[in-house]
Amino acid sequence: MNAIQKKKTILEERARNYEKTRIKERATDNEKTKETERARDNEKTKEKERATSPEKTNSRERPTFQDVLAVRALVRAREDFQGMRKKMDNRLGRKADGTDQNLTESRAFRIDDTEMFTSVADACRAQEKEIEKMLKKILKRFPIYNDYLLHVKGVGEIAAGWIIGEFDINKATTVSKMWQFAGLNPGLVKGKKRVDHEDGKVEFVETGEMIRGDKLTPGHVSPFNQNLRTALVGVLADGFIKQQNYYAMEFYYPYKARLEQEESTVLHVGKEKQWKDVNKGHRDRAAKRYMIKMFLKDLYVAWRTIEGLPVRPSYQEEYLGHKH
Repeated sequence: MNAIQKKKTILEERARNYEKTRIKERATDNEKTKETERARDNEKTKEKERATSPEKTNSRERPTFQDVLAVRALVRAREDFQGMRKKMDNRLGRKADGTDQNLTESRAFRIDDTEMFTSVADACRAQEKEIEKMLKKILKRFPIYNDYLLHVKGVGEIAAGWIIGEFDINKATTVSKMWQFAGLNPGLVKGKKRVDHEDGKVEFVETGEMIRGDKLTPGHVSPFNQNLRTALVGVLADGFIKQQNYYAMEFYYPYKARLEQEESTVLHVGKEKQWKDVNKGHRDRAAKRYMIKMFLKDLYVAWRTIEGLPVRPSYQEEYLGHKH
């Protein structure tokens, strides 16, 4: 190969290498461009998701009136099964802990009948547990449950269900209205009676008479929610005391101790007596009511705040200057 051919070969090889390099660079640049575009598209997608995510979350998580109805239905269904189970256990002669009572022979059932009745009671008990699981799932839709009630010792799913299912925090513009609705207002309120019309409509008409806010008065509809008061004062209060939580330690025990020395009078078994002279059960119930009122006071503030609603002091604080 002479010098001219050799030089030509070198130039051709350089040209081929240059072309390969250009092709490789173009492929690399094209890939980089695609990566950049994919990155931009990915970021746009993320921005879009971030923008729409809160709206979707708020829409999904904000409870509706249908959610409230579901809570109410489950709580009452559990109460129905519990009532049936207790009645059947009583007929079988079983105590609350499942042990047998000492029955007379005249009350004893045949063995095969006892087995049937036991299966009914056990089925009711199983339904209670299943409903509690369902209720817990629905309660998680409510911010007041997740952010507040869940963290109060002594408040279980059933108590939370009663609270969320019965109270309307939008109507409870003051804690005093919550106290009245729960039957914890001993003051006077306007009495009402029920009027049933021929077309099926029901109307509640004021009678012009003032009645006790925490008592049943003949001829008048109940001025409070009886089932709710039972759930709060009859069940939840015992849970607070059993758990020895904040409300029991700060309000129940000090208030009961104060009543044991209190000389002011109260109507007891139709007679005016000093608090220190009434029976222990009377003072115990009074202390429980006071404890639950203080719990509802905190609940009112927390619930209204979570829902973005204005919070007002109680009537006793705003107008009477009372501080608890």
